Amino acid sequence: MSVPPRAVVVGVDGSAGSDAALDWAVDEASRRRLPLHLVHATNIDYLVAAAMLNPADAPPVVDDLVQAARDKVLAGAPDLRVTAEASTGAAAHDLVQRSEGAECVVVGAEGKTAVRGALGSVSLQVAMHATCPVVVVRGAEPGTPNGPVVVGVDGSAISFEALGHAYEQASLRGVPLRVVYAWWIEFVDGVVVTTPGSPQWAAVEERQRLLLAESMAGWAERYPDVVAEVEVVHDRPADAIAGASEGACLAVVGARGRGGFRGLLLGSVSHAVLHRAHCPVAVVRPR
Repeated sequence: MSVPPRAVVVGVDGSAGSDAALDWAVDEASRRRLPLHLVHATNIDYLVAAAMLNPADAPPVVDDLVQAARDKVLAGAPDLRVTAEASTGAAAHDLVQRSEGAECVVVGAEGKTAVRGALGSVSLQVAMHATCPVVVVRGAEPGTPNGPVVVGVDGSAISFEALGHAYEQASLRGVPLRVVYAWWIEFVDGVVVTTPGSPQWAAVEERQRLLLAESMAGWAERYPDVVAEVEVVHDRPADAIAGASEGACLAVVGARGRGGFRGLLLGSVSHAVLHRAHCPVAVVRPR
């Protein structure tokens, strides 16, 4: 089944995590007036293997699960354009495939088989491989609806795209934007900067502020309705962003920052924020 262009794609499996993701996706599609596409991956290969090993315990293929989800969405949002499919592949593979041309893919942090409180393999794989922004929603951390959008920047090209995504989200939601630029280990003349207030410390802070100013250039004119709070902090980036996410409605990170290895699909900062944020997390990468 083809996915409508610019659709908000969401994975559903009947778990509490996917229910939280579905609620977030419905709000996003309604806010942006975009189509919503529901995907329930039944993983037929797994079901066939389970039936061969123990026919009595083989789980049934629940094709009506996605239809029930669609009915639920339309009951609450009758004007929303909703399409739905029950695919036969693995959830991560099928969601990544459907990310091509989608506005975003929304997944629950925990699926049916995930350990409670842990980030599931499906959400992690989709965040690593999707070709559009991926929003990971943890049911226990739904975020504060009227809280700010938080975004981590580091001067890299991908963090510039994350900043643009964050500005757009803040504008659509009518909430402030909190921009966090965190630095931890920096070198001046071959020496690690460790002493607050020293000339080396001041030099590093000034350099970071200049990089941040370059990243921020032009966005205020493009989004004059967004009130942006900008801060440079000496902290591990993942700690700073996760801490700032408390009371936020959404945290936005680039898939890989300037410190990541070339070819790395998901950087250590974005990976840590996915695990520790107090609100939904959007992972942004170049299309």
